[in-house]
Amino acid sequence: MKNLFIVNGKLLDQVIGKKRNINNLIVLKKISYINRINALACIMSAKHGWIGATFSCAEILTYLYFNEMNFIINNIGEISGDVLILSKGHAAPMQYACLAGLGVIDFEDLKTYKTRTGLQAHTDKKTPGIISNTGSLGQSLSKACGIALVSRQAGKKQRVYVVLGDGELQEGQNYEALMSIRQLGLTEVIPIIDRNRLQTDSNTEDIKKLPELQSLFRSFGFEMADIDGHDISNISRAFSRKVPSANRVIVANTIKGYGSEITSMRGSVSRRNGVWHSRVPSKEEYILILRELVKKIDDDSIKKAFDEFVAESGKGRESILISTDEQESTRDLFSKKLFSLARNNKKIIILDADLEKSMKLTDFALKYPDRFVECGISEQDMVSIAGGIALKGYVPVVNTYASFLRRAYEQIYINATEETFIIYAGHYSGLCYTTDGKSHQMTGDISMMRAIPGMRVYDPFCKEELEGILDYYLNETASIRKKSFPVYIKLRRKGTDYPVYLGKNYKFSISRGTEIIRGKDVCLVSSGPHITSFCLQAVSKQAKSQAGVIAFSSQNFLDEKHTLLQFAKYKKLIILEEGIVAGGLSDEISKIVCRSGLPIKIVRKGVKGFTFSSREKSDLFKYFGLDTNGIGKILKNGI
Repeated sequence: MKNLFIVNGKLLDQVIGKKRNINNLIVLKKISYINRINALACIMSAKHGWIGATFSCAEILTYLYFNEMNFIINNIGEISGDVLILSKGHAAPMQYACLAGLGVIDFEDLKTYKTRTGLQAHTDKKTPGIISNTGSLGQSLSKACGIALVSRQAGKKQRVYVVLGDGELQEGQNYEALMSIRQLGLTEVIPIIDRNRLQTDSNTEDIKKLPELQSLFRSFGFEMADIDGHDISNISRAFSRKVPSANRVIVANTIKGYGSEITSMRGSVSRRNGVWHSRVPSKEEYILILRELVKKIDDDSIKKAFDEFVAESGKGRESILISTDEQESTRDLFSKKLFSLARNNKKIIILDADLEKSMKLTDFALKYPDRFVECGISEQDMVSIAGGIALKGYVPVVNTYASFLRRAYEQIYINATEETFIIYAGHYSGLCYTTDGKSHQMTGDISMMRAIPGMRVYDPFCKEELEGILDYYLNETASIRKKSFPVYIKLRRKGTDYPVYLGKNYKFSISRGTEIIRGKDVCLVSSGPHITSFCLQAVSKQAKSQAGVIAFSSQNFLDEKHTLLQFAKYKKLIILEEGIVAGGLSDEISKIVCRSGLPIKIVRKGVKGFTFSSREKSDLFKYFGLDTNGIGKILKNGI
């Protein structure tokens, strides 16, 4: 969005002066509203973000940064003194707004939110003033423990503040960390719970009910301060002891989206109806939210700047919500097919980790509530529950982002040793999930899952293949076949821009690739919908190209005889993977070709290095040379 209202350094100086350590509680409250304005600029610029979580912790972060913490950040972004780790990474725009207000980053940087070289979706230590990457929940308390431990050994007492969401308390690692902090006597580590009582779109009580927090933290040996997280005077009293003699935790009771009547989610919401978790305001709503915040700041210079902004921006009703894709994604196709198969296969049980809407499972949850298990933000727990379900002869289908299955890898492995049938659905995998950065993106799932003995791994490249896989494993006749192995299916959030058309002779096979274009000498080998689509486009754009395209859904346990027959006419295979090549489809095909002795050259092309936040679906594919143009260059240059 071109028109963004930011309270810059000049305006901020007029409100609070050049000094950034503020003792006046009224001024601190004004700064919290200014920080909301600037955090909202991040979200509006990216057309994506989490306004509810960002606004709920505004007073907490404002007080810590502008009053409580004693720290210095040098010219290369290194921190000495107190540090803050924002464990609830969805609120990253608020931390960025605070850092801009302190002069650590430029106000213009706020407009780079969710871009490759700009501010990342979740806080990243490449940003000056950030000490730890966040995004994947439940890990920050342990990191704080390590930071404080080393600082103490160096003869320093570095206070480490960790801001967590209350839904995040469902991750078990937090309790391991509490025990470590208590055992090591690290009173300088101060957990702060942003208790807005909502996660994603539902009450935390509806997902996993927490015990009474005072008793919970006391049982771990912590004192607890229970405060109003939007009352600056409450927050100030909670931090009055600079050198605590005992471990303590602060529970800040907040309201998700607080600060604007438009976004505020006061009180309890009915299940699945919390709308401001990740919704982005329309242009009209943006102006109304700003108007509320400017009025609460009550400063003539800011009001004047805002009036000028409104006059320039106009009164259009432009919507900035992210547009949908033309083709259906494999995520959407998966949920529809699963719902269809569940009508006849009564043994199917769906498990979810607080991502029900993201993975399009709501229809199933409402239709079959007795066969839908909401596990909350607890992936290890979910996978082991699935293991128990499988031991009783039922068919568990585990659903979460592919990236979050990493933390349950040991549980997946142990389930596999029991030789039971479990389907793991790795949603939001690959390069089309651009917005949320490296903590949420997954390019290593194929090799990770192929490393588990017996695991069947699939990356379906079109609707027919995905439906064929699910029919093979889950229809009523398939349930008769005894299966003693797990299955992993890689799924995409977004659909392709171009459909993948199959020939009239297409016939699904669980263990074979499909030759979509018959070629000569050179063959592009793909999997997944996006790379396959790009391969087809690349070949069609090169009039002189005689390259073939063979797509594989199955990533292991291939029909070797049939695969060799497909490859025998080619001199070179260019294997393109939407992930790291080590341990992936390239390894599987290389093994088959090498064993055969066929004189075929193999070129492997995939993702090298970490991914990053981006606003456009095409950016990551382009960066790694895996879009239509990148594949075209590979064909043209013969590499």
